[in-house]
Amino acid sequence: MSARLKSKKDMIDLEAITKNIETNYKPAIIELTSYEQEQENNAIISYDELLKARGKDGVNYDNEFHNSSDIDIKKVNLSNKMGDAMPQTKIEVSLMSYEKEEAFLKALRQLQNDLAR
Repeated sequence: MSARLKSKKDMIDLEAITKNIETNYKPAIIELTSYEQEQENNAIISYDELLKARGKDGVNYDNEFHNSSDIDIKKVNLSNKMGDAMPQTKIEVSLMSYEKEEAFLKALRQLQNDLAR
């Protein structure tokens, strides 16, 4: 069989298979377990849903922002926040005194010497 006839036969088979699927396919009904059904009912799939589930206001979006792509992108308006204010974290840093640092480095050098033997 020539390559051209084989290619044509394969294309006919694909068309027949595609038509068969389109006309005869019936999706199977999926039986969920009680656990799966509970997870499906309680699933949170977006940040907005999470906030609504916690009883908080949704995210405040900047309505003046327009993107030029096909993907839905929203800009969050941080200047006019809704709901709770962002928590402020205070970090305290304490440095070693010079004498303690020198003693620590001396102990490390001694350890290195002991391990090298």
